Order: sequence, then structure tokens, then C-alpha cells
Amino acid sequence: METSPRHQDLIKTQFTQAAEAFAERSSGRFDVLNVVDFSRVESGQTVIEVGAGTANFISLFSEVAGLTAAFDLTPAMLLVAREKHPGVELVAADGMHLPVRSGSVDLGTTAQALHHIFQPVEVLKELRRVVRPGGRVLVVDSVTTESIEEALAMNELDLLRDPSHAAFRSPSTMRVLVQAAGLSIVDEHLSVEQQRLSEWMWPGEFAEGTIEKVRRFIEERGQETGMKFVKDGEDWVFERRRLMLLAERS
Repeated sequence: METSPRHQDLIKTQFTQAAEAFAERSSGRFDVLNVVDFSRVESGQTVIEVGAGTANFISLFSEVAGLTAAFDLTPAMLLVAREKHPGVELVAADGMHLPVRSGSVDLGTTAQALHHIFQPVEVLKELRRVVRPGGRVLVVDSVTTESIEEALAMNELDLLRDPSHAAFRSPSTMRVLVQAAGLSIVDEHLSVEQQRLSEWMWPGEFAEGTIEKVRRFIEERGQETGMKFVKDGEDWVFERRRLMLLAERS
């Protein structure tokens, strides 16, 4: 089963409206993860990203890779990427049907995108197809705790925040998804960072009504999510868990 056209349209609508603000808000959010070293990418290699948005993640590889290419459903996001990261090749494409020759890529990546996809294994299989034998796939995404109840509450909160949201998964579920795509995990890292609600939901990117609904949910049920919300004046501070999985195509 593929992502429905209706959900794809929802993603495009959401990120077309938010493209400029999203690029600014998400700038630098991957810097602390040291993804280039973690991925073992070598000088001159080809690196692509599925669900690249405004290319803030894939651009981190530009100084090492011989070619970096960003694939995304939303042309508006790629137009912003062209302005901010002119060295990255940009392609409007569905991550389940990449216009890329099989076995032609050294490193295929996806960062903060799988939680927008209901069939993540299909995207991971497509990444496996395009990487060469011995090539690698790097997956980065926010994750829930291993508690089913906390996972359900966290997903309810994010769907309230972003209607294009599909599902956050637990670390153990993410491992299963990667392995189900025929990839062998060679390394992983779980990053736990402090974040503020005011940084997570910019007024310029999110409607005032949406921000108010999210604040109300946090006040009433925030502790159910496992995100450890703490009130700080008019703001909230919480934990954000982000998992990196590096896998290899055998």
C-alpha cells in the first residue's frame, strides 16, 4: 500500500504554507548530532535524502560528498532549498518511487521525515534499492518512549500540532522497520535534547489557534506523553528524543 494521494496533498499543503518559516526554524537542528562522521561517508561519495524539505540536513554532507541530492514531495520546500543551499541537487519526487538508478548511491538518508509516512518500510526499501551493495542507509527521526500509552499520547499531541503527521515510533519499532526493509543495522545513537515549546511552534509557522490547542493539551495531558514537560514562565520545556540508525545493504 502506498501513501494515499489525499495524505500526499495534505503534506504538500502543510509544508507549502510553512516553507520559509520551517527553513529558518529548523536551521541548525541537526548540528549537534555529528551525522557526517556517524554515517562514515567518504570524500567524493554520492549522498541523497528522501523527504529533504529545505535541505538543511543533506547540506551537512556538501563539503565531503561529491554529489548531494534532495528529494521531496513539496516544490515550495525545494524552492527555499535552492536559495539557501545552492550546491544541493533538488528533485521533486515521491520517496517510494525515486528517479534514481539501482545501486548508484553510496549513502541514502531520511531525516525527520518517516513520521509523516504511513508505510515507512516502502521508503526504506526504495533507499535500499538505490544504494550500492555495501552502501549505507541513515535514518534519523524523533521517537517515543517504549511505553505504548506514552506513544499514543505523543502521537495525539503531534497530530494536533501537524495534521500531516502519521506516527512517531519507539526505538525498538524503528529497528524492526529498518530490518524489514532488508537492511542490517551497524550503529545507532539516541539523542535526548531539551527543547522549548516556543522554539517548536513558531507563530510565523503555526496558526495562533493551533498553538493554543497544543498548549492546552500540554497543560492537561503533557505528562502522558513521556516528553517530561516542565512549565517555565509562559513557556514549556520538554525532552525531545531523536534516534539515528545506520544500516548497510548486504
